[in-house]
Amino acid sequence: MAVKDQNLIVNMTFNPPYITIIGPVKDNTVQKLNTVLPLSCTSTQTGKVKFAFERKDTPPHWAGELRASYANEEVGQSLLTLALLDALEEEGGWKLKGSNATNHDVDKVTYKFFFVRKL
Repeated sequence: MAVKDQNLIVNMTFNPPYITIIGPVKDNTVQKLNTVLPLSCTSTQTGKVKFAFERKDTPPHWAGELRASYANEEVGQSLLTLALLDALEEEGGWKLKGSNATNHDVDKVTYKFFFVRKL
């Protein structure tokens, strides 16, 4: 396993929620997130727009946006973050090593999480 396979970076930007996962996350973890993340938002989707992570090639990563959803600061953002952390814990092996938060303006914030996997 290469060094790059031991690192995982998750970016979560709100609102609307936009999530990227850079690193070797398992397909079943992505499928679980496709199911639980829309249910974790403060407002629900209209049903017209389905959520699913898409595999991007440059750089290789997963990306998904909950276009019709909103995650407020009091509950929604925490629920989305917790759902993501639970899915990674269930996958096993990932340890949170650092995090960062950036306020872009009054309504937009990005959280970045850095994970490592010990071999």
